[in-house]
Amino acid sequence: MPIPFLSMFVILGWQTTFEGLPTATYVPAVSPGEREIVLGPALQGDVTMEVRFEKDIPAEFTPNKILGPTWTEYSQGYVRWEVKDGALFDKPCRILKTEGITRGTNKTKLKVLEYATRNSTTYWITPEGKLLRQSVTLVDPRETKTAECVFWSDHVEVSTSDKRGRRAFTVYPNIDLSLVDLQFKPMIQDNKIVLPKKEYYAFEPFSQAFLKYTATVAGEFHGTWLGTKFDGTHVDIVGPKGTQTTVYISKEGDLVKVDLPANQALVLNNLPHSKDPLYQKTVGMKQGNGNGPKR
Repeated sequence: MPIPFLSMFVILGWQTTFEGLPTATYVPAVSPGEREIVLGPALQGDVTMEVRFEKDIPAEFTPNKILGPTWTEYSQGYVRWEVKDGALFDKPCRILKTEGITRGTNKTKLKVLEYATRNSTTYWITPEGKLLRQSVTLVDPRETKTAECVFWSDHVEVSTSDKRGRRAFTVYPNIDLSLVDLQFKPMIQDNKIVLPKKEYYAFEPFSQAFLKYTATVAGEFHGTWLGTKFDGTHVDIVGPKGTQTTVYISKEGDLVKVDLPANQALVLNNLPHSKDPLYQKTVGMKQGNGNGPKR
């Protein structure tokens, strides 16, 4: 999800030095949330997707031999999220709860050091798409960092905690905070494009930065995954430093795949309920709604 923060999901990595070892770099965990950028905070049951490294290696020609082209892919972790009804400040809201764990390695001359990073982020959003609160926990082998953010009309109240201690402060941005709310403004509703393009900002509490993103509806897609045909719309999201993410949303409102920077992707490893014949037969579903049983 989620997971740039691609929009919600690309946060700068950290570096630390261990005695007797070279500098170790920890790549932050991928976090989900791309579906909500396209569809808004629509209700969504608990979903898990795999973080996969994918790379097409071209043929290599050497004086002694020819190495043919190969395709490399392997799992690097997972993302998980859900959107449910809730309340904040005694007012109804939608709660987007996300989690991502990404595995990586640091290599020395003698060994390969494996590690894992985690990103847990929760958003409280009004049904109309206004961001009320954001809670973040980032974990790497060096430290655990947490942040709580409350969004008002012209400022953000922030409290953070890391190995240096706790801080509480107020951020008065030089942008209109309605541009942060645009992150969750739907671009597609009932399979109709209602917002072909939007420019929005995501708040990164540890640096107090407002990161700019541009999302554009790029066209339709048709393909097969897990032996099942999917049709829908793909959206391109361009973030800081020109990083691009491509989001594939099916006509049923399911997130099918996300192409991420650095040869990563989020992929389904189970059919969504809208495409699962066994689920539809045993539980029953609304037509065109992949989020739950009939009501």
